[in-house]
Amino acid sequence: MRRLRFWAAMTVVATSYLAAATSVSLALSDIVVRSKENKAYDCRGGALTVEGGFNVLTLRNCTRLSVDGGENTIDAGVVDEIEVSGAGNKITWAETPDGRRPRITNEGEGNVIVSRRAAAGDVARSSAPSGPAPSGTAPSRPAGSSQVSVSGHQVKLQDPDGSITVGADGSVTLKDGSPGSAAQGAGAAGKVRFDKDGLKEVYDCRGAGALVNGDRNDLTLRNCNQISVNGNANVLAVRAAQSVLINGDDNKLTWEPADDGSRPRITDNGKGNTVTSKR
Repeated sequence: MRRLRFWAAMTVVATSYLAAATSVSLALSDIVVRSKENKAYDCRGGALTVEGGFNVLTLRNCTRLSVDGGENTIDAGVVDEIEVSGAGNKITWAETPDGRRPRITNEGEGNVIVSRRAAAGDVARSSAPSGPAPSGTAPSRPAGSSQVSVSGHQVKLQDPDGSITVGADGSVTLKDGSPGSAAQGAGAAGKVRFDKDGLKEVYDCRGAGALVNGDRNDLTLRNCNQISVNGNANVLAVRAAQSVLINGDDNKLTWEPADDGSRPRITDNGKGNTVTSKR
């Protein structure tokens, strides 16, 4: 009962902060790019959406990059989130000295998403702004033993018992703070997330997708639609998956076909990954 009250309270608070933060997001200069542009953009803390194709773009100070079109070449710089639904795009993002990396969702085909070292022109933005919050924003502040943070289009409420993240689209991600617990959950986007490091789990996706953002996990995944591996040095045994996208490095993937003999479509955008089949 205590756990149920905890998650219910966390959802209400995080959703309330998301509503307050909406005015901040709308106030930022979100940029929409059509087709056939060769241009540099400074998002100034906002987001950029590429709706068209055949663009060559250099981006700076973006919190989120969304690519709906295809055949784009994009240098995203330091960015918090990359979402790709188009096909045939080449996207490069900048590594920061502290090892921070964007959250990557790749639902398209034939996309290549790689990292590079940060250059002098890149701006390593802090996920928690320093100094007083601007008027009208939803500030990060402690609530008892809880901490609320607003970053771009999402709100996260952290508590000793775990955390809850509410996205701008209403999707909810739960993470249990108990030691050794993965607390996966398929939210509105229908994806199961593994955000922690060093897990050993067996999970049946039951047709949902899976995101592996953590490092050094030992995971056995069954019946997943699409599996995206953004972390490093994971060991994955996969059966009956439709597709596997590897963006991280030094991962070991072993796959088995489904009962009907169908095999997964595997895309490897990282370095040092090994992919083998199990008969």
